[in-house]
Amino acid sequence: MRRLPHRCCTRCAVSVTCWIAMTIELPWRRRSIGARLSLLYTLAALTAVALFAGITDWRLSTNFDAEHLRFVQAKVAELQVDLREAGGNPQALLGEIVKETEGSRLRQYEARVLTHGSQVGETPGMTRELPGAIFPPAVDGLPAAPLRLHRVGQRIYMLATVRLASVNDDTAPVLQLAMDVTRDAALQSSLRRALALAFLLLVPLLAFTGRWVAAQGLAPLTRIAGAARSITPADLSARLPLTPPWPDELHDLVHVFNAMLARIEEAFARLSRFSVDLAHELRTPLANLSGELEVCLMRPREAVDYRAALESGLEECRRLNVLIENLLFMARAEHAEQALRCERFDMAQACAWVIAQHAPGADARGIRIRLDSTATLTADSLLLRQALANLLSNAIRHSCNGGEVRITLQEVADGVDIRVQDDGEGIEAAHLAHLFDRFYQVDAARRRGIGQGTGLGLSIVKTIVELHQGTVRVESVRGRGTTVSMHVPSGLSSPPLDSLKAESFKHEA
Repeated sequence: MRRLPHRCCTRCAVSVTCWIAMTIELPWRRRSIGARLSLLYTLAALTAVALFAGITDWRLSTNFDAEHLRFVQAKVAELQVDLREAGGNPQALLGEIVKETEGSRLRQYEARVLTHGSQVGETPGMTRELPGAIFPPAVDGLPAAPLRLHRVGQRIYMLATVRLASVNDDTAPVLQLAMDVTRDAALQSSLRRALALAFLLLVPLLAFTGRWVAAQGLAPLTRIAGAARSITPADLSARLPLTPPWPDELHDLVHVFNAMLARIEEAFARLSRFSVDLAHELRTPLANLSGELEVCLMRPREAVDYRAALESGLEECRRLNVLIENLLFMARAEHAEQALRCERFDMAQACAWVIAQHAPGADARGIRIRLDSTATLTADSLLLRQALANLLSNAIRHSCNGGEVRITLQEVADGVDIRVQDDGEGIEAAHLAHLFDRFYQVDAARRRGIGQGTGLGLSIVKTIVELHQGTVRVESVRGRGTTVSMHVPSGLSSPPLDSLKAESFKHEA
């Protein structure tokens, strides 16, 4: 049955599936996840249906072949028994065959008997449709699979040639047997057509079902998109709802999205505060400069007065320049984390250099600066000196007259701990979390005091330490002073870049 030239439904299924895939354009599939899911579902379902149809057809064909073979073998065995009972007489055997086939309303087989190559006889009309030349060579015993198939018009026959055992082996007759399998072949063809038709009808049904399944599966994403669309810069406090519960695959996505919104809200708030503080910081020196120039031009003055006004204006310009350079340094550092010139150096010598720079101001107020221990470190010496200068400037500014500032170095397993401690008035705990924010200062009274900076000093310290992949923290007790601790890992190695220069910032408290 497998050799029949009918188109099997498996080939039909594969052809239709390939046609569906080829007719869908790739850009369209990329634009729509729902369409791609629908397509994959449809193709998977059609593949399963085609596989089922193919297995069904194969099993039916296999069963028919086995049944036909058993019939032929049983008939050959029966005729061999008849031949022995007839004493090996081929004519008697032929008579039994003709009698059986003519007495049956459904003629199941045709037979021809030959001896010594000559025909003894056959069922009526057999030569017209089944000449002897089309039969396979004779075999001894029972025939084995596969048997030869032959089509005559609308009828299909299964052919076998067997040498029958007789009393006298020299005169053993040869039996040519042709079994009519037309009805079985027609049944299998009908089944194939039914399966192919069912497959074609399932194509639009499965496509529609796949689209519906994809829409149901993507519905939570649609809700997420709708909720996200309602969030605007004017109100970043909105979050994706956590109820009703989201599918497991989207649960983490919703939480991550909400966390991202929280970070964006915080960043917007910090940007807003930064803009206000920056405007205030720029307005103050510009207002001072503008006021002094206006006062100077109100009436003619002596040269010494003009000189004093120009010196005051120059000081305000320097203040603006320091502010701008510090902002540029932090902006560059945030986008150039590899811009380090690492070298091994003596941290105690770097501290001594910074102390020497600040000694005049400390001596004027009777403040002693004390350096404990020594340490070596592989890092960017210029940046670390700048960070230490900012901390020391802060400590001196907020120490009491006649007090002490202490710098402690301690080598640890993965780097160096640097602590700068003063004995000033200390800072309340509520302010500690914000000390490293840009332009943040503890109170308004300290913002415009003599010698006060722009509020970027500790921000620069944090930026420098984080460039070295280190950490910085502040400990303070009101009335007992403040300690700033830096941990700088050793052994960092980074190629020098020109985008971040040590000359691009000034130390600022």
